[in-house]
Amino acid sequence: MSRLPLIVLADDLTGAAEIAAIVHNAGLRAVVYTTPPAHLAAVDVLIFDTDTRLDAPARAARRVRAFVDRLKKVPHAGLFKKTDSVLRGPVLAELTACAAALGRRRVLLVPCNPSLGRTIRDGRYFIAGQPLDTTAFARDPHHPRETSDVLALLGAGKKYPAVCLPPSSRLPRAGIAIGEAVSPDHVTVWAGQVDAGTLPAGGADFFRVWLQTRRAYRQPSQAYRLPEGAALLINGTIAAPEPISPFPVELVGVNARCPPAVRGLVAKLRPQLLLHGFAAVTTAGPVVRKTQVSTKLTHTFVEVAKRLHTVGAYRHLLVAGGATAAGVLHRLGWTQFEVVHVWGPGVVTLQPTAAPGFAVTMKPGSYPWPASLSRELDPAQASSLHEQSSPRFAYAG
Repeated sequence: MSRLPLIVLADDLTGAAEIAAIVHNAGLRAVVYTTPPAHLAAVDVLIFDTDTRLDAPARAARRVRAFVDRLKKVPHAGLFKKTDSVLRGPVLAELTACAAALGRRRVLLVPCNPSLGRTIRDGRYFIAGQPLDTTAFARDPHHPRETSDVLALLGAGKKYPAVCLPPSSRLPRAGIAIGEAVSPDHVTVWAGQVDAGTLPAGGADFFRVWLQTRRAYRQPSQAYRLPEGAALLINGTIAAPEPISPFPVELVGVNARCPPAVRGLVAKLRPQLLLHGFAAVTTAGPVVRKTQVSTKLTHTFVEVAKRLHTVGAYRHLLVAGGATAAGVLHRLGWTQFEVVHVWGPGVVTLQPTAAPGFAVTMKPGSYPWPASLSRELDPAQASSLHEQSSPRFAYAG
């Protein structure tokens, strides 16, 4: 098989990290970039976060095209476009721009992850058998999933035409085709239809199968220890703070509508980091769907992380939510990362190239924190993990 690198474009940082975790579990090396570097690492998979999930379609398309125009000059063995599994963001605009820049006549989009109970059937999206618009994704502050109709979710129409196809269908000669799947076998069938004229795009399940067709897997390395020092956890997911609950700690809750001053939050969190080696700050209160509110909250979390880092208060940063993760790491000046450990689906620890003594663990907002990570952070309290039905909050204000 070719040893030229594979290239992946992801629309947010947690999506990029999720792809990197799959590569790591295959015994291969991946590097995640948040900005295109002058020199690329010699690894199996190069992953780029275009940070376009929250952009308007036209701006996202321009940014994706700029990335592709630069990267297509790099000798590579294939390019994959990672999208959000529930189709948040300007998906069709990005796919159209990416395919045009590469000269591909068609796109095969398989976004769902049947291995996680996320399926598409008869043109509709389901999570664990429930229509998407009846799940927590209906309350997403930026992209509320108010329908389960896939073409409606994508905003397909005259400008961005697309067709939804049942498993084993023949692909059209051109355009964007969404592959339905209710089992991992269906994903494998779709991967078998990717040819030189087709841009593969979609979620983690589709990428995993696509990777298998292009790289021989090796035994992954399991040798890794978290750095000595305190851990700071930031949950920036407004719609669903509940996945943070496996951690048996008192959480500092921040009301999204009126976040407190950064100085006050730092004063509350720093003693916890010094005394207990752990602190956690999370969104709390009613769900807020206004973009300007979530932007202000993200800025608060970013500044808290920066100030605590400046005084050396932590060595391990855990972040839930792609926008929050991207904002924090940009503020810290870290732009290149390599996977060092995978805890569970979508939950991965990265090591910043510029700060090898630190660790950054990220997860998408809709995924749970694995119990294995909770035990690693707090072995003495691991036995109480399953006794808690909800997190304990200490509201900041």
